[in-house]
Amino acid sequence: MVHGVDWECFAIGAGHVSYLPSTVAEIAVTSDSPPGFLLLWTRYSAHLAFVFLLLAFSASTLKAFANSAQTRGWVKYRRQLGLGFATAHTFHLVALILFLSNLEGYSVDTSVAVAGFGYVVTALLAVTSNDYSINRLGPAKWKQLHSVGISILMLYFFVAFSGRLLTDFAPIYAVYVALIATAVVAKLKVKRRIMTAATD
Repeated sequence: MVHGVDWECFAIGAGHVSYLPSTVAEIAVTSDSPPGFLLLWTRYSAHLAFVFLLLAFSASTLKAFANSAQTRGWVKYRRQLGLGFATAHTFHLVALILFLSNLEGYSVDTSVAVAGFGYVVTALLAVTSNDYSINRLGPAKWKQLHSVGISILMLYFFVAFSGRLLTDFAPIYAVYVALIATAVVAKLKVKRRIMTAATD
C-alpha cells in the first residue's frame, strides 16, 4: 500500500477484465472489417462494465433483502467491483474512440460531450476508491461523493440503454432497463426502511 492506496484492490478489479483482449481477439475473427471488430469491442465492453456497475450499486441493497454469504461478499468486495467497472469502461472508451475514428465524415456532437462527462465521473470514483481518499475527504463526504457518482452512472446507463431500446429493439436492452429500474426502487425502499426505523 502506497500513501493509503489499496493497490491490491485495484489489481483485483483490473484482473476481472484481464481476459477482455483475448475475447476481443476471438470475436475479431467473425468481423469483416476493423470497424466491425471495433463495434463488437464497444458493445462487449459496455455490457461487461454494466454488470460490474450494477453489482456495485446493488450490493448493499441485496444484502439488506437477503443477508447471505454471497451478498455479504459483494458488499465486502464492492470496491473491486467498482474498479472492475472502471477498467471495463476504459476499454470501452478506447474501443469507442477507435471506432469513431474509422467512420468517414464523423464529427463530435453533443452526445460525445455527455458521454465524456460519464467518463469523468468514472475516473473521479476510480481515483478516490482507496483508504487515502477516505481519510482525506472524511467518511461522510467520501460516501456522499461515491453515492452521487454511482447514481449518475446508473442514470447514464439507463438513458443509453433506453435510447438503444428505442432505436434497435433488442431484448437485452429491455432487461437492462428493467434491472436498473428495479435496483433503484429497491435501494429507495431500503433507505426508507432505515429512515423509518431511525425515527421509531
